[in-house]
This record gives sequence, C-alpha cells and structure tokens, in this order.
Amino acid sequence: MYEVVTIRDKVRVEPMKMKEDKTEAIREEIRQNYIGKIIEDKMLLLGLVNIESVKEGIIIANDASVYYDTVFKMLAYVPVLHETVKGQVSNISEIGAMVNIGPVDGLVHISQTMDDFVDFSKNQLVGRKSRVSVKTGDTVLASIIAISTRGIMKVGLTMRAPGLGKIGAKKKVEKKGKE
Repeated sequence: MYEVVTIRDKVRVEPMKMKEDKTEAIREEIRQNYIGKIIEDKMLLLGLVNIESVKEGIIIANDASVYYDTVFKMLAYVPVLHETVKGQVSNISEIGAMVNIGPVDGLVHISQTMDDFVDFSKNQLVGRKSRVSVKTGDTVLASIIAISTRGIMKVGLTMRAPGLGKIGAKKKVEKKGKE
C-alpha cells in the first residue's frame, strides 16, 4: 500500500549550497537523505511530494551548515500482511521466485509458488501434476505473508491460495461433493 506521510525534521544544508535558493537546497537534501530510507520500522520512503513549511535556520557550534526545521510530505510504500499484490517475476532459482511488486522485490519460496509439488527445471518452476510453469517475465498475483525492515525491506510472498499465482494459468479447483 502507498501512503503520503508528513515528516517534521531538521534538514541540514551545507555551506556550499547557500548560493542556491533555500527551498531548492532543502529539496535536494531531502531527496538525497530520505529517499530509500526505512522509517518507523514499517515504511520505505520513495519520493518527495512537497515541502509544507521551512522555518528559520540555526547554526550549531563547530558546524558551518544551517539546520532548517522543515515539514514535508513524502510518498511511502507500506507493505501490509495478507495484502494481495500484482508483480512480475524477475528471477527464478532453486529457492523460488523473486517477484517485483513495485519498489521492492518479494520472495516466493518454491513451496509457496503453487498448491502442487514443484520442480526447478531450466530456469522455471513447474508443478508436477498441474504442469503449470512460472518463469522470468510472468505476471503473478501473490499475497504478502512476511515483512522484515531490518536494514533493507524484505517481503515474503505466497501464491498458493485460490485466485493467486500466474495470471492466465488454469488451476484445478476441487469441488466438494454433497455430504
């Protein structure tokens, strides 16, 4: 899920950037120091939306930079457990499939690719009974089952539930008889 978040922080502008427009210098510092950063252990900052306010700067002893108390809005990616995501398979290995779901790649472990025994063969994952294959470039639907934000954002995915998996692949649906 994507959100626009409001951040209040002191933005450090180096002396050599004082010749530039103050707002433009702050904008550049925010882009360099915040994009790609994980905050609150749950969201990945993707881009600056706008700067709401900039207060007077302060100079700290033994530092020639100016610190501006700034309020700004940023676009953030916040993965949510059990959220259904659409993505493209970017890599296949013996471990499973890497799926690009926008700003991050998620891992679908080989055991989570389909409701079938799965074999890795010739850079694709193939179901033994269903003969459904998943390979690089395929578009898939998956559900988020694990999220880690330690250092970098890692997302675990599953494609085993009904309605998930390779788009366009026919899945066998077991019909329950009358009891």
